[in-house]
Amino acid sequence: MVVFAQAQEPVPHPRLLMRTGEKPVVPPESMFTRADSVIVSFCDAVLDEPPVTRKMIGRRLLHTSREALKRVFWLGYTYRTHGGEAYARRAIDEMLAVSAFSDWNPAHFLDVGEMTMAVAIGYDWLYDRMTPAERKTVARAIIDKGLKPAQNPGDAWFYRSEINWNSVCNAGMVYGALAVWEEDPEFCRSMLEKSLESNKLAYKAYEGGGYPEGYNYWGYGTSFQIMLEAAVESAFPERWPVGAGHLPYDFLASADFIRFTSTPAGNCYSFSDSYRKASGQYMQAWMMTRTGDPTLLYPELRIMEDTDYKRLCEERLFPMFLISLGKAPGFEITPPEGHYYECGGTTPIFVYRSGWRSRDDDYLGVKGGLTMSSHSHCDQGSFYFESDGVAWATDLGMQDYNSLESAGVDLWDMTQDSERWSVFRIGPFSHNILTVNGKVPKVNRVIDLLRTRKPDVPSAGDPAGAGLYLRPAYDDDLADYRREVLFDGQDLHVVDHLQAGDSTCTIRWAMASEAEAAFSDGRFLLRADGKCRTLSVTTEESAPEVTPHFWPTTYDSAAMDIDGMQYLHPTDVANPGTSLIGYTFTLQPHQKVVLHVCLSKVL
Repeated sequence: MVVFAQAQEPVPHPRLLMRTGEKPVVPPESMFTRADSVIVSFCDAVLDEPPVTRKMIGRRLLHTSREALKRVFWLGYTYRTHGGEAYARRAIDEMLAVSAFSDWNPAHFLDVGEMTMAVAIGYDWLYDRMTPAERKTVARAIIDKGLKPAQNPGDAWFYRSEINWNSVCNAGMVYGALAVWEEDPEFCRSMLEKSLESNKLAYKAYEGGGYPEGYNYWGYGTSFQIMLEAAVESAFPERWPVGAGHLPYDFLASADFIRFTSTPAGNCYSFSDSYRKASGQYMQAWMMTRTGDPTLLYPELRIMEDTDYKRLCEERLFPMFLISLGKAPGFEITPPEGHYYECGGTTPIFVYRSGWRSRDDDYLGVKGGLTMSSHSHCDQGSFYFESDGVAWATDLGMQDYNSLESAGVDLWDMTQDSERWSVFRIGPFSHNILTVNGKVPKVNRVIDLLRTRKPDVPSAGDPAGAGLYLRPAYDDDLADYRREVLFDGQDLHVVDHLQAGDSTCTIRWAMASEAEAAFSDGRFLLRADGKCRTLSVTTEESAPEVTPHFWPTTYDSAAMDIDGMQYLHPTDVANPGTSLIGYTFTLQPHQKVVLHVCLSKVL
């Protein structure tokens, strides 16, 4: 366990993120002026709003906790940066309101973690603006409704977690303990030490330099991991001076993961529980201060400016953007230069990106992984392809959890026969993969990337891409399955090498697209934004008969899979503006085939 010597005490209030005399300096007419004005404008509007109330959505209070965190953090930032007693008083009223809640919903401890952080920041930053009675009320709530519930092992399983829950909940406990340290130093010290020891497990998610839970959950887990690191650094500056020396290499390397999983057209590589649109990952500002790489911010600034700062990942923590920049030395933000990214770990991916300046640049992503890992979808071997501003091959991303849980779907069972895999966006039938005999591929088999190709300039003779050995996920039916996904600078090639096992195999090859699809003259025609590509198939070796198919992406009681198995259900949300196309064919026992599907650019 991490041990703090008894003589080690945090610095006086304020001690979290910005100590006494510290505040971001936003130069007039700088690129960051707009970010500051967004925060101030929100605070001006919220002055006339009533405080949050204890409103559950399904089994979660999380929406309320997040709104409270946004209000207190943004109001506190505005007060400390610009002054104005109204901002301080409004944040205090918010803290008093949530302090009066019966509890912060420890049965779903993320709710407690985020609420504790909210109240802790306000208590620390506005300590001198509160009356003694207000301080007592808020401190008691932090201890009784934030810290003490973490002593219940049934609710506080996050201490043993290796996923985003560890970062989020432990960050909340660290903020709570540091905020009210003087109220009970021995208790707060023990809580801090326990969280810091537990938090070592969170870094396992970054092994290989990626993040197994995908784009959105990197934003969630890593944002709170950074909040935790920043709080301890600011409260104990002598123990942890600002710097990267104590941080795992793979954690810092994951900044490249998030840089490469946003796409040229403003989307993200939306595997696992991710949304399709990219959000400004402003925590890259903190990463920049630790890695010395200002190019990390280039893609994020484009997203924030293109969306007028309306699409921010975990927006409630947005003041950290300016707080981090305020501690950075002089820097110039220029476009990155790299074209390739590859990571290992639980969810290995390969990415090729032709450039960083245009939304029309080419982008290819290829994914391996473990289906039964946290927040994963049944998408091993899938690919994403974007060119000329169009997501020709896409991933539909996540569905809102409450829409499924409220319908009784057991969403968090990750075993082979789980109901989770019957959800269209999560299961195999919406993804750019093969399915065999209508089955869910094996969820407990790890699929690694094999050979990756990284030419300086992709061409027909030297394409960019990756290969995967996929038989372990299909070994009930297939004796062999290898896939290559290659981009030659113009066309995308998906080459599947297949051999049936001891029985007949009915195979479904599918691709989801954000283009409109039609079929003519033996090929699919895909059109979007005045651009056009074709999808065609050729076979080698024994050449089974291949039949083209359109499948629905919105529930229809008559929608059936190729084996008569219904694969869309009333719980599935609509997917407007998407197409799902592909091919079916049958292999006889031990029959081999090489299936070559080409997504060709129409010049």
